[in-house]
Amino acid sequence: MKRTKRFAALLLILSLFGALLAGCGDEPDLTVFIMPKEYFNPDAAQKIEDKVQAGFGETKSIAVNASPMYNAQKLVVEIAAAGNGIIVMPKDALQMMIDQGPAVQLDDTFKAEDYQEGVMESMVESENGELTKVKGLFAIPVEKIPAFKAAGYEEKDIVAIIPVNAPDQELSKQVMKELMKP
Repeated sequence: MKRTKRFAALLLILSLFGALLAGCGDEPDLTVFIMPKEYFNPDAAQKIEDKVQAGFGETKSIAVNASPMYNAQKLVVEIAAAGNGIIVMPKDALQMMIDQGPAVQLDDTFKAEDYQEGVMESMVESENGELTKVKGLFAIPVEKIPAFKAAGYEEKDIVAIIPVNAPDQELSKQVMKELMKP
């Protein structure tokens, strides 16, 4: 009788462990994290996610997560966590940390003259590992991103960046391009 109970308990533990592992496959290929200055409507996040996901179909899964209101500590944690492909944040918060090189330079993806508000000087690591200050396009103003306009989010002085520690910078650029489509 004791053996049967142990065997049943072992089966239960193994099945729970299997269920946990099965849940691990639900991670999106890319996450967009939004930290507003004032308030962000969760319905807008869903509209943005639906628009981007439609552009990728079944090939990639994209998630849009948003904080309902600004929290500086949460923003720092989200940047440091290295789990987001795109971060939408207040421009003044980015300007406070731009010397630390938090964003990928976007001049190879977008025309800097179209997004002058996102042109800044930032530290960039060269191929030989040296840090140098570079002036370039590091952020896209949200008010110029059609997917955000269509979702009803047009807060001023908010920018979208690709963090330097993004899990997949090329996919992040593709998603940023998708956000720019009308």
